[in-house]
Amino acid sequence: MTGKDEKARRKEILHSLRNEGRQKTRDGFPIPVLALKGLFDFLDLQLSESVCDDTLRFTRDYVRSNGMNESQIVEWLEGHGGYCDCEALNNVEEIVADAVPDYQRIRDESGSAH
Repeated sequence: MTGKDEKARRKEILHSLRNEGRQKTRDGFPIPVLALKGLFDFLDLQLSESVCDDTLRFTRDYVRSNGMNESQIVEWLEGHGGYCDCEALNNVEEIVADAVPDYQRIRDESGSAH
């Protein structure tokens, strides 16, 4: 195998591993990505008007008002570095955005209560 072929093969392996990791992340989402996007958009709005109080207050409000499984979502957020609203927005949304192609283009069309 030539050096060029080997380099291309390695690149393909890395690409495949990266895609598998992204799929594994998506498979672990506690709610559909559109609902996660709605949550993060809600947090962005709330935190632009208020200071984070080091709790998941706004997250819990959103989850409850949309009839979602609060304990499951909170556990998942905390497992990904989201122990308060600002960490959920800054840390966890970044993980979701990396795992979902064209995440930034997703619009919240779910009709969720904001």
